[in-house]
Amino acid sequence: MHQDDLKQVRENWYSAFFARDVAHLARVQADNFMVTTERGVQSKKSQIDAISSAKSSGSWFPQGGQKYDTELTIQNSGGSTTVTGQGYTISGQSQGPVVAFSENWDWDGAAWRVVSLSYSAARKLN
Repeated sequence: MHQDDLKQVRENWYSAFFARDVAHLARVQADNFMVTTERGVQSKKSQIDAISSAKSSGSWFPQGGQKYDTELTIQNSGGSTTVTGQGYTISGQSQGPVVAFSENWDWDGAAWRVVSLSYSAARKLN
């Protein structure tokens, strides 16, 4: 169900995150959007407020940033889709740690909306 569209919406969503484009984030994220990390849970409003604050103080990815997926699985279930995998970010010349992530996306008949994102340090295989 619109899997190629979802991949493009995802890429645009992550690009908007690194570009501090809170208007784009607000459009793509569901009203009940939540981010869960090892540091806790953040609502859509608190995430957008934090990005806006970091943007105005100049403390947001000073040289931009990009996300790279090293593993990606997309599973559809009705109108809901789960995207899981591993990846890392690059900001300037610095590569971030590899993280495992899970995203839940809903198709409302007209557009994709991300409902949740969770990520944590990826476990290393021995």
